[in-house]
Amino acid sequence: MMQQLFDKRSTLLLLIFCLPLLFLPKINLITVGEQTAGLRIDDFILLLFAIVCFWANFACQKCLSDIEIALLSLVGFSLLSCTLNHLFYAADMLPVKASFLYCFRILEYFLFFYIGVFVFRFCRIETIVAGFFLWNLLLMILQKFQIVGIFSVEGYIANPDDRMLGIASFGSEIGLLLNFIFCFLMYQNATNYESKGIYLPNELKRFISIIYPYFLLLLFVFLVVLSGARMAIFALFASFIFYLKDVVSWKRPSTYILPLGALIGGMLLMVYTLYNASGIVSRSKGLLSFANFDLISVVWDNITLEYDPIGRESVRMGSYDASWWMRIHKWAYALKLYCLHPECWLQGIGPGFAMAALDGGFLRILTELGIIGCVLYGRLFYLIARQTTQLYWMMVAFMLNMVFFDVYLAYKPMSLLFLIAGYAYATNAKPSKNEPLKKLCIEATF
Repeated sequence: MMQQLFDKRSTLLLLIFCLPLLFLPKINLITVGEQTAGLRIDDFILLLFAIVCFWANFACQKCLSDIEIALLSLVGFSLLSCTLNHLFYAADMLPVKASFLYCFRILEYFLFFYIGVFVFRFCRIETIVAGFFLWNLLLMILQKFQIVGIFSVEGYIANPDDRMLGIASFGSEIGLLLNFIFCFLMYQNATNYESKGIYLPNELKRFISIIYPYFLLLLFVFLVVLSGARMAIFALFASFIFYLKDVVSWKRPSTYILPLGALIGGMLLMVYTLYNASGIVSRSKGLLSFANFDLISVVWDNITLEYDPIGRESVRMGSYDASWWMRIHKWAYALKLYCLHPECWLQGIGPGFAMAALDGGFLRILTELGIIGCVLYGRLFYLIARQTTQLYWMMVAFMLNMVFFDVYLAYKPMSLLFLIAGYAYATNAKPSKNEPLKKLCIEATF
């Protein structure tokens, strides 16, 4: 017979302390070296939460779920990779040193999985996500009018530029958060009002269900463009186009007139916002220049592996696009270091060697944790995506952003993702009415 690890009162007390962390901006209490992620109040609260959860698991001898096993396997392998890195570094086989702190970052974010399970006992996840979205929307509006500043990796900035970040620290982070919320809202049942205690006439429900996804598209196009996150804009339209395959029938023109109109309207709104309310156009003038591709071979041939390239780039920026110029230096440094050390191809160079931001999640996993690390992360992502349709499409947006963004190391997006995954896991583990209590599977999720 399965059993829950905490009673309802204890669970509520833990939620009161932990759930607000999702809504608070990141503020470093102690800066760790040159890292952007120092020690925060979140770290201390989550550490206490982890100790309580570990003690409860040990006391009740709880079985681990498949997601927990995948996560712990990943953390264990990261520790092995980091240990091997230190041995190779001591033997002068590697010029860089990994960080043990990076082994535990994914474990810290995963604690929100359990918070999501706790949420299942008290309220709907739709309420939490809606509140999170409205809170960020309010902050973005206040930031637009410079009433409230932004909480960047350098600290609080009272007078930000045109980018609106909500509780995030940089544009790519709020862009991905908006992608997540868009996919979550897009694939929830927009007409299921009876279960929420809201009763509407059938015609009104039908009208809302028709315009709901297109209204979301226009709203989120506007917000994502204002965030300045270019990859998030692409991921937003890609997610919407994939959604249309379920609602469009090419044999019936009436089914694609409205989606086509929404896409055109979204494009026009995007163009208008790009040129009038964001700084994307000004910083993207050389984005598609072929000179950026010529830069790859030049940097690869000239870059040195004795030190990281940030601030000491081997090729001057000149007329190159700034983002490509910086990324190519980072990517060439990490990939060349990995390729020249075949003894690290399986386990990687080591977690954290690739600077605070490599700006390429897939490349970072490969170079830091090697082929085995890619398999372990792929397993974890698969287990998350298969739980619900919403999480599947959130993971699609996740993967698209991973091309130019170290998503799996971003605190707020990963916290939101694990929170929803934990709630979904608890929902799937809930027994049916005809299932006997002894088969209750909620044990693995508190």
